[in-house]
Amino acid sequence: MINLFRSDELKLQKEQDYKSVYDKPKSLLRAFVQQLFLTILSKLFPKKFLSYKKKIRRFMNIFAARSYLFLMGFCLRFRHPRYFIMPSSQIYGLHIFLKFLKILKPQNIDFFLVGGCLLGAVRQESFAGRPTDIDLGIKEEKLSNLLDAIPLLIKNGAILVRKRPYHKVERLQIFFPWMLVDVGIYRKKIVEGKEMWGNLGGETENQHFFQNKDLKKERFSISLDYLKPINVYGKKFLSPPNPEIYLEKKYGKNWRKPDKKQFYWNKDKLKKELQLS
Repeated sequence: MINLFRSDELKLQKEQDYKSVYDKPKSLLRAFVQQLFLTILSKLFPKKFLSYKKKIRRFMNIFAARSYLFLMGFCLRFRHPRYFIMPSSQIYGLHIFLKFLKILKPQNIDFFLVGGCLLGAVRQESFAGRPTDIDLGIKEEKLSNLLDAIPLLIKNGAILVRKRPYHKVERLQIFFPWMLVDVGIYRKKIVEGKEMWGNLGGETENQHFFQNKDLKKERFSISLDYLKPINVYGKKFLSPPNPEIYLEKKYGKNWRKPDKKQFYWNKDKLKKELQLS
């Protein structure tokens, strides 16, 4: 997962791994204010300017992100009273997810949960932790539908769209303000004589688990021949049909037990999962 509070990390990943499809330009006023502030800072602290510049940028990013999430969370609680008790990052993440699905509904794409979103859905019927990204997958046959919808996503608030790798699309990332929608592309592969559903970026997930020592990547179980509904925040989304196998291979045998305090939409789910863990 990408930490959206770390602009330097985002920049590094952007330069090394991804090609930008769309990057919303900064406003002239914002660029002017930032440049003016940095100029004053360089004059006041010429010897420590670079060190202070990094620290201040990081602090400002964290402050801006948390302030934005707090304000959005406050507004969304009154807009959706059912979710009033949810943490700000959770209700904002759900808001972006529902907005994303609504924008792309005409494209007829079956998005399914993977990664941390699937972990939270199965374990607690909510997103795990304090989500900064939404992990989704689609089958390769629907990739063209998603690419055709990029202008629509930009029109509805996406500020950055990027793909990996440069010459084709194996993963598409759509950034909204302080929230990333991370979409992996899946298709069937033949690996060591076995038919597997795999992420085009290299992560192969199927009925058998093994360690590829050459690539040093884990390959684990998932089936996408059909998708099943799963409850998250009292709503229905799509999941692979064997999520428990996938989660155990990806997160270990203790995946049912969170390593720190988590928000549980379904309190009874917590008791049940702890009994099974």
